[in-house]
Amino acid sequence: MLPQERFAYVWLAALALVFGAYFIAVALVPAAHETATELGRITLLGAALVLLALVVGVDRLVAHFRADEDEPVITDERDLLVKQHATSAAYYVLIACMIVVGCVMPFEAGGWDIVHAALFAIVLAEVVHHGLILIAYRRGLRA
Repeated sequence: MLPQERFAYVWLAALALVFGAYFIAVALVPAAHETATELGRITLLGAALVLLALVVGVDRLVAHFRADEDEPVITDERDLLVKQHATSAAYYVLIACMIVVGCVMPFEAGGWDIVHAALFAIVLAEVVHHGLILIAYRRGLRA
């Protein structure tokens, strides 16, 4: 398995676990989230981000120690094309979501609803990006 593919699996799993739990906690217990102080809300979001960073940091350390020094990681044209294709699609998803967050939501919602929608848009774009990377490496890239 290529290092890019393995990182995509880890990143998708980390996003699903951390932000899945975060959004479920915010959605299922809205009264607790609404009565929480600003510091409590920021602490919850910060904890999710720190947990995500820890998961990815541990993965990078494991990958570093497992890497074979005799076998360098070479990025070829296919890897660049896969990354470019996935980044392009994720960009369109992010822009479409951010147009909704920035142009529509301020008239209907405010405060933490906009923050959560923007965060969800970023997470969705990352899921699209790394999901397309996995699909391209598993099934081949269809240009």
